[in-house]
Amino acid sequence: MFKAYNGAFYALDIFAIGSIKRSIAHCSGFRYLIQKRNFICAASILRMQLDNAFRFYAAFIVENPHQFAKEVFHGSQVNRLKDKTGELMTDAYLVKSLAKEYPWIEKVYHETSGYVHFSNKHIFNAFDDYDENSHSAGIKISAKDKELPERIYFEAVEAFIATTDIFLRYLKGWILTKDNPDLVSKKSNQNGN
Repeated sequence: MFKAYNGAFYALDIFAIGSIKRSIAHCSGFRYLIQKRNFICAASILRMQLDNAFRFYAAFIVENPHQFAKEVFHGSQVNRLKDKTGELMTDAYLVKSLAKEYPWIEKVYHETSGYVHFSNKHIFNAFDDYDENSHSAGIKISAKDKELPERIYFEAVEAFIATTDIFLRYLKGWILTKDNPDLVSKKSNQNGN
């Protein structure tokens, strides 16, 4: 990214740097938490990695990506900014937009949001071994998960990798765009933009 277009530096580069730093931190934390069997926190980080992918994707659907990056840099919330069609880029809108290409995103977004905001997921994770006959259950208050099926961890890891791949796809798209402005301009003119 820093070498593209003879080292030119744009507002979207600053946005990308923050996004990359955030993504790397998420990767590190997610890996550690999965290894430690702390699904509650790992699921929250998966949700934040989704947020990272959504926010970087947003730069591709606005009229002026560099102006968008400047506005975010100066404290504007993405959900208060509009895409090139005039739609507010709320999480729901960004999820719906990306779900056209990645249908699994909606489910992962909704499931992981339940770990970011206090919900029944936190309550259920504190109880173990419910016995219907005696109406009793064990209570597990610990950073380590109650026994969860291995598939839960595998699904979370797969979703995290897929989410990171979306982010990287758009990051690579920015690098390609930055390094080939004439090609991008030509394509835009052919598409009538």
